[in-house]
Order: sequence, then structure tokens, then C-alpha cells
Amino acid sequence: MGLRKGQKELVEDYRGGYCAVPAIPGGGKTYCLSVWAAHMIAMGIPKPGKILIVTYMNSAVNNFKQRISAELQRLGIQGNKGYFVSTIHGLCLQIIKEKPDHIIANEEFGIVDEVTKVQIINSAVDEWSRGNERRLAFFIDEQNFSSNKLNDIYKTWHDKFCGLVLGAIGDFKCRGIGPQEALQKCRSLPANSFLKCASEVYGLYDRKLKISGFLDFDDMLYSSKKILLEDAGLLEKYQKKYTFVCEDEAQDSNLIQSEILTMLANGNLLRVGDSNQAICGSFSNSDFTLFKSFCENPSTTVYNITQSSRNTKDIINLANYFVRYVREQHPVLECRDSLLPQYIEPVSDDDERSNPVINEYGIKTGVFPSWPDEARRIVKKAEEFINLYPDKTIAILAPSAWKIKEIVKILDSWDLPYEQLDNSSPEKNKTVRMLGRVIDYIAYPEDGEKLANMMLECFLTERYDAGDKTLKDMEDNCASYEDEKKIDQKKMLLSFLKRYPTENILYPKGGEINHRDVPKDLLDSKIWSDFLSYMDLVRELLEFPDTIVEKLILYISEKLKFGREERAIAQKVAGDVRYLMNRSPAWRMGDLALELLSPKNMFNYFAGVVWELKGYEPRPGVITVATYHKSKGLEWDVVFLTGLNYADFPVTLKDKFIGEYWFLKEEYKNPQAVIKAEMQKKIEGSFSGDPLVKAKIETISEKARLLYVGITRAKQYLFLSGEHSNQGKRNEVIPCQYLMEIKKFIDQEDGR
Repeated sequence: MGLRKGQKELVEDYRGGYCAVPAIPGGGKTYCLSVWAAHMIAMGIPKPGKILIVTYMNSAVNNFKQRISAELQRLGIQGNKGYFVSTIHGLCLQIIKEKPDHIIANEEFGIVDEVTKVQIINSAVDEWSRGNERRLAFFIDEQNFSSNKLNDIYKTWHDKFCGLVLGAIGDFKCRGIGPQEALQKCRSLPANSFLKCASEVYGLYDRKLKISGFLDFDDMLYSSKKILLEDAGLLEKYQKKYTFVCEDEAQDSNLIQSEILTMLANGNLLRVGDSNQAICGSFSNSDFTLFKSFCENPSTTVYNITQSSRNTKDIINLANYFVRYVREQHPVLECRDSLLPQYIEPVSDDDERSNPVINEYGIKTGVFPSWPDEARRIVKKAEEFINLYPDKTIAILAPSAWKIKEIVKILDSWDLPYEQLDNSSPEKNKTVRMLGRVIDYIAYPEDGEKLANMMLECFLTERYDAGDKTLKDMEDNCASYEDEKKIDQKKMLLSFLKRYPTENILYPKGGEINHRDVPKDLLDSKIWSDFLSYMDLVRELLEFPDTIVEKLILYISEKLKFGREERAIAQKVAGDVRYLMNRSPAWRMGDLALELLSPKNMFNYFAGVVWELKGYEPRPGVITVATYHKSKGLEWDVVFLTGLNYADFPVTLKDKFIGEYWFLKEEYKNPQAVIKAEMQKKIEGSFSGDPLVKAKIETISEKARLLYVGITRAKQYLFLSGEHSNQGKRNEVIPCQYLMEIKKFIDQEDGR
């Protein structure tokens, strides 16, 4: 693919100094940066050092490596020398391992996973709250609730408080503030200050992490900066090692990451991003103004990438209209800068990869009487697209997990093919579930249904899947005889195993199952002969000593012939199980099976990390279900944007805001905003105004960018929908103002 406007200038002209590349969605920034890096290496400019590219996702790391390698090969250069691609945490880990003594850690330290991190912060808050029960309860509006209701509220508040404190600790670390300094800076704050409470828990959390031999992700950045500041020799070594430093997705950077990369770059810093896609501020310490300020710096050379071939011209026009509407007509004046004037241009007619063209206006809107009705209608429409266009990729995006759950429930009941992009999705957790099925049977070997579930999910799946057809497909569309026979075989086997003693199958008298006990149709089927062929393996699993459960898990992974990624997940499960059983000796095999088979089990996070390494590629005919946030970086032919109501996408300060805690006193209903205000006022000395109003403005701004991200995911067809329910009642839900404005625009465009 040739280079377009902005891309060409970067590749041909940038040879050093500060450089920013604002890139619109679908602008090919990864391709452009990869070509630039390969050409720089080919010309020998970075020597004797390398080009460092820092990105956010492990899948993006692999993508960059493959693209740079391919471009080098095209230029006649073999090997992967001259560049290094890493996540920011991978880079920081490299720095820390050089000087672990600087952070009072030995070389055996580990990086805490999310499950253990939550356990440690819970333990720290529990320890702190034993002497501070009234301080913790102070924030709750106790007068408005009964004693029975308050018991549930206390528990909910404890869990929410743990998350808030963890966020505040992350903000301290992002500013380079350790536990003792945080305590000192907050000493003069009143006792009922969120930030003061967080500063007191910070030391407990830090101590528990260190005792366990862990660093968390925020520690990695904090410690790396500390090491580089204290060791001039190590800083110089890295500056020589990496002649150029490139930051991808710079709009999602935070202060400490920006500082680390600026130090390492020693003047040669290239940052690529799109401020209009900055959607992480509400749940991380990212600050999209850092990239905006970098672009505005007089010493920064800016190359704008404005052309995209991802979307139809109609979708591009809608995206640009939405930017103009926000900038010129948004009802909250302070939110008009939430989207920058970066307008997408279609590629030229002679471009080798042109914008998609369809023979109709492909954008529609809809307002439904309730969320369940909206979800059903959208799934029905997606099903119609699968039938009409089996070669197209399709996504349904929703703003929250509970709405995703409703969509998935409908997809399951209609037997429609889908993939869910979260850590509880069946695709991501297939390995964990397979381990759960085997252990569930080992724990209860007399249960024939558990034997059947194990066999059908772990051993007989591929051989008896009827192509890509579901049971509903075949019942509705007159399935072939062979397909029906395969389904009948599974049903027959399940029915037989549920009622027949498993002991008589595994250890039959005379060494052979009495054929008179087996239905003739099952006895003559292929699934029965294949089932029997696995019995030796099933006996081996049952006879393996289960006193050392972690070894059993690894043995199961070996017998199931797991690949590299699956083995990594099994090893993680084995390690965690050893820790859990040491802490809770009463835990048994059945408890482990229940945990592994739970949709929200504690191992999902790591399984998701491994899954992300492979990256996600939408498949034609399979509906992707994801939140708007999870859709970033992806694209589909057909996209449904659901849940566009005033609570999930607020536009005015009077709209409903989901992030507020209804059970807290009025002035504390948005504790995250209060903490942020206290942090800015106490640590930076710069905060003024009402923190709750400022938080609402930030939420409105980020939601506008989130909708922009959703719109630009669609290549050919785009459907936007919301609900208007409970009309005239106190809990009325109305469509968000953006949806109504977009409806006016597309009605006008469609009528031309």
C-alpha cells in the first residue's frame, strides 16, 4: 500500500527531534510508523542504537513486529535488529531488573495479577478499617436507610472504597509520590477526607505487596522513573541503546509514562495518537491533554494523517458532522473542546485501497420502548444481516456489562454464533472451562452427566460439531441427514451416561461393557466407538494422585494436548491453586471445579491476557459483542451502537450520571471526583470550582469521544439506537441528545 498525505511526509522527512502525528481513525498509523522505522533502519540512521516503539496492548506489540519485519524484508534486509517493540510495562520491567536493589526488591520479585491485587487491597482496607469504622461509615447517608438496608450498603461501600483507594494510590504513584510522602502531604487534611484515608491505606497496601514479593503495574512506572533519576549511568545507557523513542496511542498516556519516555528519548521523541479517541480517563490515570500539549509545543514538528479508507463516505460525513456539532453546538460550553477539529477525508479515487461503496444509504437510527425490546430488535436485525451477507463482519456494541449480558442471553436463546470481548467470554475462557470439566468429573466420578459434559466439551467436540451450523440452524433449515445424525449421537450419548452407572463403563465386569445395556442406535454410532477409545485416558486421569492438585492440573493440560497459550493458562491456574489451598486447607476438588466453571472465575483475567496476545480478528458470520471501550482499535462491516440514552451518554449537566453512588451523602456522591479535586488542590495547588460539576463535564466530554469511537468502527453499515421507557414516570429513560441530533442529520442526508 502506498503512503498517503501525512504518512509520506513522516517517512521521508522526520529524522530527529520532537515529532507528533495526530491520526484520524483508520488512518493507518501502525502501517505508517512501521514503514518509517524500517526505512530509518535501512538507512542506518539509528545506529549505533535502536528504535524503541512503546504501545499499550501485547497484540499491538506483535502487530508492529510483524509489520516492521515484513517491510524490512521488502527492502532486502533480513533479521529483526535495529528496533525493539514493547508495552510500557515491559520496558519498565527491563529497567527494574537492571537495578532491583534501588527499590528494595530482590531479583525474584513478581508482577501482581489483578486477582491477587484485589485480595491485597481488600486486606489492607480491612486492617485500616478496624480502627476507622466510623470514618468509613461517615460518607454514607445513614439517616435515609433502615438498619437492614444499611448492612448491605456497608458491604457494597467497602468494595467500592477498595477500588477508590486503589485508584488514588495509582494517582500518587503517577505523580512519583511514595507512601511516606503521601502520608505527610495529607496530614493536614480533615479526618473525613477521601484522600487522607487513601494515604493511610497506601502504606499498608505497599507493605503487603512487598512482603508478598510483588510489584503492581503502577509500581513499575514509579520505580522505573525513580531508578532513572537516581542512576545517571543507567539513564545514559538506555539513551544510547534507544536513539529514537516512539509512543503509540499517545492520547492514552499518563504523566509518569510521558516523563519516562521523554527522559529516554533524549530529544528524539515521536508520539502518535488521536485525541478524539481518548476514552480511558474515567477508569485510569491517563491524561489526553498531554498529547494535545505536545502537539501544540512550538518545538514539535507535526504531521497530520487525515485520510482513511476504512469507512464509506456516508459514515465519514456522519463522523465529521458529529465533531462539528460538538465543537459548535454542544449545550455545555466547557465540552466544546472535547473533540478536536480533526476531520476525516476519504482517500483519492486512484488509491489502491479505496473507501467501501454500497448501493444504499447505510446509516439508520431507532428508538425502542424498553432496553429488552431494543436488545431483541437489534439481535434480530443482526441475524438478518448474517443471512443476507454471510461474508460480512458484524458487531453489537453496548455501553455497560449488564446490557452486554442481556444481548448475550438473547444470542444464546436463539443459538446465534457470537464472540464476546470481555474476560468472561466463552472463547477466552475455553481453556479454563476445559480444566474445570475434567476436575469436576474427577471430583465426582460417579456422576454420569459430569462424565458426559467432560467428554463432549473436551474430547468429542470438533469431531461432532456440524460445521458452523447450530442446532437451531439445522432445525429451522432442514439440516442434512449427516448433520442430524451427529446431533442425535450427542443426545444419545448424554442420555445414556446420565442414567448408566459410570463404574460399569470404566471398570466393567469381565472387562467389557454389556452390549445389551447400550441402546442399539448408540452402539452402532461412531460417537460410541470414539467414546470408548478415550476410556483408557479417562482411567489415567482418575487414577492420577490428586493430593498435589497443581501437578494434576499440569497433567490434565498434557493429556488434553494444550498448545503454548493454553499451557501458560494451565500453569497459572496451577500456581494460583497451590496458593489458594495453602491459605484455605478446607478447599476441595469440587470447590475448584465450581470456581473454574463459573463465568466470573478468578482465573479469567490471566486467560484474557493470554488471549489478547493473539489479538482479535472479527470473523464473517459471527457477531462480536463488546462494550464501546473494547471496540477501540477494531473495525467491522456492520456495527450496531446500542444504549444511546441520557444516562449512558449524558449531554447536559442535568442528565443522569451513572458513576454516582446513591447511598452516599450528597457532597460525596461522586467520590472519584472528590479525590481528584483533593489531589489537585493538595498536591498540585491548582484546583478551583465545584469538583462534582467538573467531574460531570469530564464525563460528558469523554462520552462524546466514546460515541465518536463507536461511529468510526463501522465500515459499511451503521445502526444507532436508544430507548424511551417509563414515560412520564420518575424513572423515565430518554434517548440521549446526540442520538436525536444524529437522526436529524441522517434523515436529511438519506433524503437527498
